[in-house]
Amino acid sequence: MNEVAGRPHSPRLSLYILLGGLAGLAYVVFDILSEARIRSGTLTGSLADAHAIVDHVLPVVAGILFGVAWHSLRLRAQLAAAEKAASRAEALRDRLQKVERDQAVWVLAAAVLHELNNPLHALCLLLDELDAGGIDEERAKLVARARAQADRALGRLAMLRAMPGSGEPELERIALDRIVARLADDLGPLAKENGLAVRMECADSVFATADPAYVRTILENLVDNSLHSLRTHGGRVVTVRLATEPHRAIVRVSDDGPPLDATVRSSLFEPLRTTKAHGLGLGLPIARALARAMKGDLWLDDGEGTAFCLELPSRSEA
Repeated sequence: MNEVAGRPHSPRLSLYILLGGLAGLAYVVFDILSEARIRSGTLTGSLADAHAIVDHVLPVVAGILFGVAWHSLRLRAQLAAAEKAASRAEALRDRLQKVERDQAVWVLAAAVLHELNNPLHALCLLLDELDAGGIDEERAKLVARARAQADRALGRLAMLRAMPGSGEPELERIALDRIVARLADDLGPLAKENGLAVRMECADSVFATADPAYVRTILENLVDNSLHSLRTHGGRVVTVRLATEPHRAIVRVSDDGPPLDATVRSSLFEPLRTTKAHGLGLGLPIARALARAMKGDLWLDDGEGTAFCLELPSRSEA
């Protein structure tokens, strides 16, 4: 498709070009015939006057029309450039606004995590005192479960604090299957309490270039979300499947519960959006940000059921 200043030609412009070409052809034919009659001395009267007018006036008119056409093309080009610049400015403004919103969310998340640390430590001390005071077997089991949840929360906070202060991940070659196996061992007992299971599927070792703390945080969030969904909506198994593709490793976290509603899917990675009664809506946005910081990505699989895919580079130059 022909374009002028980044825009397609309209049918009307093509018509004008055709008419201009036909007019030019008519002038050439008229000029050739007139010159032939001038040489033979037969061009007289009104035809001689018409030839003189066409020969002397038409070039001036053509020059004026050419100037107008050139100015029109330049003006269209300037308008197209202005519209493109305005579009880019609007897109940049939207991106800056999103960055500002995201930064505000991360500041809020950091403040919330900081404030959670002390109450959790206090809770653990109270549970220790309660356990030391002597209680029956049933209550001892409840205290043990509460202590496990508190220790898990404290462990996640410690992991976040252990991340590099600069915000840049410490990339190294890691065995993803080992991280997933440890995660399954840690979360398995908690899942079993509700009749659920965390299963790993991996035929061979899978390696990636990533930060192990980042990867553990991402996968723990995904598995925890799946377990919460199974407890709430039904289902029994969370499956973590590992695979390798050219220059990348894929970790797929899925469950056998009902699929997510379409309205939930569209806002999954938006901060402060959550379906949990006591959630903050920060887990998935932070998980995706960590994945992209490692030059990977995190997305929701569009297939059946609920499945998240974590993609990580599998070579150091990625």
